[in-house]
Amino acid sequence: MDPEENRPGKSSLYQSGISAATRNNSRPPVIFNRRSSSLLYQFDIMRRESDFTNDAFCMSECRKEKDEKEYYCYSEFAVNGIVHDIDVLRKGIRLITLMVSDDGFYKMSRLYVTPDSFFFKVRLLVLDTYKCSKPCPDIKLGTRYIIMGQIYHRRRHLPTDLLNVLGSKLKPGDGILRSNSYVKRYNKRRHQKALEATHSRCR
Repeated sequence: MDPEENRPGKSSLYQSGISAATRNNSRPPVIFNRRSSSLLYQFDIMRRESDFTNDAFCMSECRKEKDEKEYYCYSEFAVNGIVHDIDVLRKGIRLITLMVSDDGFYKMSRLYVTPDSFFFKVRLLVLDTYKCSKPCPDIKLGTRYIIMGQIYHRRRHLPTDLLNVLGSKLKPGDGILRSNSYVKRYNKRRHQKALEATHSRCR
């Protein structure tokens, strides 16, 4: 199967399959976010956040306990998966590949996924918008996380200097994470209950 087929705007047998799998799964149905935020607004915040370079601020913001419901409802996708690859393009700019099983998709919207054996690959652009001395969010290879973020669409414009760094590596449907996005080590008992309770409260 051509992996480009399930990019946003193109039909895909896989998308149909994931829909069928969702209907047959005992999990609550996927909820599509109706409050998609502008990436221009996101990066305006990013520029303001970049003024904060104090490590004390970084430590407090990066480790701040985040509310699952708030982030789930605001985000365009929510998944749990294992970090398979990290490509550091420049300090504060990383591309990661996440391996997600079919029951690790809580909210997909138009997130682009590529079938890979028993898993699905998800590509995410991770931006350290706080410019901390240590990566924020701190994402480690081989670790399982629950991640919530936004989705890159062509109609949303990224800063030119960032596009120059990315080249063709970022494609429509890939995810975008910022320093204040929800990234947390996955705890099955804790997150399963929290997300099941959240599904019905975002409408």
